[in-house]
Amino acid sequence: MKKEKNNDIQILIGESLKNIRISLGLTQEEVAESLGLAPRYLSDIERNKTKGSLTTLVKLCNLYKVTPTIVLKDYLTVSDGKLDEHISGFNNLNENEKAIVRKLVQYMNYSKKQHKKNKKDVAPSKSS
Repeated sequence: MKKEKNNDIQILIGESLKNIRISLGLTQEEVAESLGLAPRYLSDIERNKTKGSLTTLVKLCNLYKVTPTIVLKDYLTVSDGKLDEHISGFNNLNENEKAIVRKLVQYMNYSKKQHKKNKKDVAPSKSS
C-alpha cells in the first residue's frame, strides 16, 4: 500500500475507503449522491486515480462514521491506543479471515438497513 520515493510518502487510501463503503453495504452511486459528488470522482478516488480533497475525505469519514485515523492508519507513525485496541486483532488475521469479517460486517449493516426500511414501510398512518 505505501509507496515511498525520496523520503516522500505517497498516500493511497482508495482501497481503504472502498472496503469501508462495501462493509457498510453502500454503492458508489449512493455515496456520491449523498455527498453531492460525481460517481466517477468517487470511483477515481477508490482506484487511487485522484487523491480527492481533504473536504471530501472528511465528508466520507462522516458518512461512513469513521475517523480519518481509520483511513490513514497505514501511514501514521503515532498510534491511537483505542484504535489499536480495536483493530489489532483484525490485523493479525489472514486475508481469508479478514474477508470473512468484512462480509459479516457488510451483512450486518445490510440487515440493519433492511430492518429500518421495513419499519418505515409498516409505520402506522396518522388519522385525522
